[in-house]
Amino acid sequence: MFIGITQRLICNQNYFEEREALALDWGRLFNLNLFSGFLPLPLSYEIDFNIYEKHLNAVILSGGNDLSIYDHSVLSQKRDAYERKIIEYCLKTNTPLLGICRGAQMIAHYFGSSLNSCINHIGHHEIIFDDVNYMVNSFHNYAIVNLGEDLISLAKANDESIEAFKHKDKNIYGIMWHIERENGLENISILKKWLDLIKEKK
Repeated sequence: MFIGITQRLICNQNYFEEREALALDWGRLFNLNLFSGFLPLPLSYEIDFNIYEKHLNAVILSGGNDLSIYDHSVLSQKRDAYERKIIEYCLKTNTPLLGICRGAQMIAHYFGSSLNSCINHIGHHEIIFDDVNYMVNSFHNYAIVNLGEDLISLAKANDESIEAFKHKDKNIYGIMWHIERENGLENISILKKWLDLIKEKK
């Protein structure tokens, strides 16, 4: 089963070249038993998403790059437009969708949530999920402070910002920590629920 993954967009500094990139951490993640039976399929922004659709069982919106509402660069705008199409497709078909960090922000923003700049969200911090505290990694400068009416909070940080959420009716989840990096799997219950949705839709 293929899980499509959107990539970070980078402009090379030594000579001009726009690049799509996924950290090697993603390959290591998919080698774990947790992802047995799944293969990652990196999505290119230069290929229409419609071409990928029939091959995908689920999609992950990965981290990297700020949303274009905070960074007006061409690359951020390009990424936002492509990921918006993915969200609309997953809504229409109920294809399982998972947002990671920037991906979670993109989903939250799409559904009318509020985001603010934040401090102390680089490195590690605690989240509260089902009344249990977990230490997770954290690499974002913008936090989700209020969710749109279609989304439900699942986990919060000590500053009350939202660290994980799901859609009320659709197979859509968002997580602000990086599951592919160190300390990204301290709490896998949300991730397992999402992976189970893919298996159910097979």
